[in-house]
Amino acid sequence: MKGESSRERLLKAINLEEPDRVPLWLRFFERRYLLDRNETWNDQYGRVDQLLRMGLDDAVEIHAPLVYDEQVKVRKSKVAEPGERYPLIVVEYETAKGKLMQIARQTPDRPRGDGIGLFDDYNVPRARTKKYLVENSADLEALSCLFDDQAGKGRGDFLKRAKKVRDFAGSRGVLVEGGGPMLGDAAVWLCGIDRVVLSEVKDKPFLHRLLGIIHGWDMAGIRLLLEAGVDVVFHRGWYESMFWSPRAYAEFLEPLIEEEVKAVHGAGAKFGYISTRDTMPLLGSLRGMGVDLLFGPDPVEGNCDLRRVKKEVGEDICLWGGVNSSVTLELGGKEQVEEAVAAAFRELAPGNGFILGLVDAVFGKTPGTVETPASSLACVIECWRRLCENSKRW
Repeated sequence: MKGESSRERLLKAINLEEPDRVPLWLRFFERRYLLDRNETWNDQYGRVDQLLRMGLDDAVEIHAPLVYDEQVKVRKSKVAEPGERYPLIVVEYETAKGKLMQIARQTPDRPRGDGIGLFDDYNVPRARTKKYLVENSADLEALSCLFDDQAGKGRGDFLKRAKKVRDFAGSRGVLVEGGGPMLGDAAVWLCGIDRVVLSEVKDKPFLHRLLGIIHGWDMAGIRLLLEAGVDVVFHRGWYESMFWSPRAYAEFLEPLIEEEVKAVHGAGAKFGYISTRDTMPLLGSLRGMGVDLLFGPDPVEGNCDLRRVKKEVGEDICLWGGVNSSVTLELGGKEQVEEAVAAAFRELAPGNGFILGLVDAVFGKTPGTVETPASSLACVIECWRRLCENSKRW
């Protein structure tokens, strides 16, 4: 009998059905090889082919575009200011409803030279940013018309790229995942942590308005992803569990994310949620919103009790993860890695709805990360294969 395709296997897991084996689906960060540096891939298509040959699972990804409104004018400059240790990078956005300005310090660890990304982790610390893009209600007016909610001229190009991705996925039997929604993460990128956290208590109208604008972008992106025919839409919530209390999450984020879920389900697609830190207090919200797939259960850095998360939401949400990468794989020996994989199987696999994964990712070597050791990764794969062959071990 022919085995299931990777797409069939992953969808069965997401649907809480029994696949032919527990999937192993890895996410990569700044890394273009699996185990051998001499066997690299140039793009996600090469990665899929290599991983499928090894019997692993994978997916291809498309991101919904954010296109500036045609009236927006962008100006960039770099200045030296007395009292500032580093040069200042200044970006101004002139919109139909006013001007936005972002000022970042060009610190030695800035990876993009003279550029500033609108949505970038490097902007978040106050030490790197002199002025956040959004700091007051007047900024919100300008922000509201920064992007074209129909993606403008970028829509046609996006759908052409999406067709290429979808055709490849069909030929290889893999999922198409769509990235775009970034509600709480975007708020932190645009305003900084302090402004968001204080607004949860002291300036609720500002925060509701900000999130409403971002939500408009997210919903426009979701509509494009669904038109493109993705199987799963992923909402990135890296910051949503870290800087929002359960009460604030329920008040500000939950109603908007629930709208995202309904739109995705209405098109017959699945809704994935990314949260790798301190997710336990939000499990009830994730279940109530109808999340299908949670990437991020991490028993080491994520403070996640695997047994409890399975008990609380395992009958409703597929759990993807279970093994920490930054500590367990980078610092642990073979015995520690094997025990981590075995524990993930033992706690999360019973009753279906489990995809083995490494949280946060398989890392390459960058100024901010330590490369995930190939030996530890090989140990994960070996242990996964052994446990799949002998289900009695979990």
